[in-house]
Amino acid sequence: MTAHRILVRGHVVTADPGLGVIRDGEVLIEDGVIAAVGRDLGVDDAEVIDSEGGIVAPGTVDTHRHTWQTQMRGCCGDMSLQQYIQGFWADATPCYSAQDARLGTLVGALEALDGGVTTLLDYAHITNTPEHADAAVDALHEAGIRAVFAYGLGQANVFGPPDHDRLADFARIAAERFSSSDGLVTLGAALSEIGMAPISLNRAQKRLADEHGAISTAHIGALWSNPSGLAELHAAGVLDPRVVLVHANTLREADWKLAAEAGVKVSTTPESELNMGAGKLAVNDVLRHGLKPTIGADIVSLNSGDILTPTRQALAYTRWVEAEPLNREGADVYQVSPTAADALEWATVNGADALGLGDRVGSLTPGKQADLIVVGGHHLGIRPVNDPVSQLVFHVSPGLIDTVLVAGRAVKRDGRLVGVDLDRLLRQLDDSSREIQERMAHLAASKVPPSPEVIAAFPQWIANNLAS
Repeated sequence: MTAHRILVRGHVVTADPGLGVIRDGEVLIEDGVIAAVGRDLGVDDAEVIDSEGGIVAPGTVDTHRHTWQTQMRGCCGDMSLQQYIQGFWADATPCYSAQDARLGTLVGALEALDGGVTTLLDYAHITNTPEHADAAVDALHEAGIRAVFAYGLGQANVFGPPDHDRLADFARIAAERFSSSDGLVTLGAALSEIGMAPISLNRAQKRLADEHGAISTAHIGALWSNPSGLAELHAAGVLDPRVVLVHANTLREADWKLAAEAGVKVSTTPESELNMGAGKLAVNDVLRHGLKPTIGADIVSLNSGDILTPTRQALAYTRWVEAEPLNREGADVYQVSPTAADALEWATVNGADALGLGDRVGSLTPGKQADLIVVGGHHLGIRPVNDPVSQLVFHVSPGLIDTVLVAGRAVKRDGRLVGVDLDRLLRQLDDSSREIQERMAHLAASKVPPSPEVIAAFPQWIANNLAS
């Protein structure tokens, strides 16, 4: 059978250190795999995708997204992290039906693809029931995105009792839905919130994930009033290179030494962390300890859904931290650091490595899957293309991305998502959002606030969990 061949033309940013940037280059794809990258490949029997003087690059990799929250867009614009946890997440999560979870995950994944995100880690703490979990997996498959479905092993309402046996359901869904690791959607495990459950439970969850070959991930160190729990996780044997720690704003030097010793991966989510008061980004500490930064979108209930936007925020913040000591001395920076090329690695190859997919995606390397974006040269916002890498990091927004391929299949073409009845989906999304918010209002009206005694006992409860 003749292979399906696609030839993509443009200024090729490979993100492969051996190939670099190829001006006026070509990428040859055969049956979804990158067959060759170079100039004038001499191919005349392939479907041609021409960037018209624009840029061809790897799709970006999002290492932390609560994809289900799409219906809640804009609801958290002025919330602190504490308000988000206590007044939004705790109320919104139990108000989602399985159908709501499917719809939010589907539209959220399509939004990611539209913005050039070809791979994401879906931190799915919407697994209220087995039906919710199945619905979210169905949605990722339907969207056509490459994803790690990180099953939420913590309870839906962190302040209430567990709603079902999630360890058992994780094993079920691993057997029923993830018998092969070769598909676009692979299995991950989102561990219980650190300190909100005994460390022994986190250890059991990690062991279960390992048994099923799943990447593990956990929020850590975003609340300054709580201990991070990093040392306790390390002592429990939870930390290793197949763990993605998210946020890590509050980690101390001793924590970072343990994290580096374990070789963990770290996901920074600049838009949510900076806007919700979580404080300094972890990128500078990550770099200082020889780890590799990665970037996450986190929550579209607050911020944007692409990855290049938070990547440029992370780069700006990291440069500011590097410059600040000189500036305080009344001196000027001569050369900024890190570079745009460094930041592009955070959003591509580093992310792919963190998700255990570095051999498949993250760069335009022959033999890898053809997950790529085409930024059209006909757009005002991209021409002239003087420095393709810098322009990717600093100039590209979803509207400039004309084509997105996942495993060689076009999911966006000529600026529009392929095979998607967007009008119908958006009507469904509006209806779902209204119904969820009505349930949330009813739930909030019936809630009894915690007593002063419960609030006062909370730090000791956290300490007890970290010790057990």
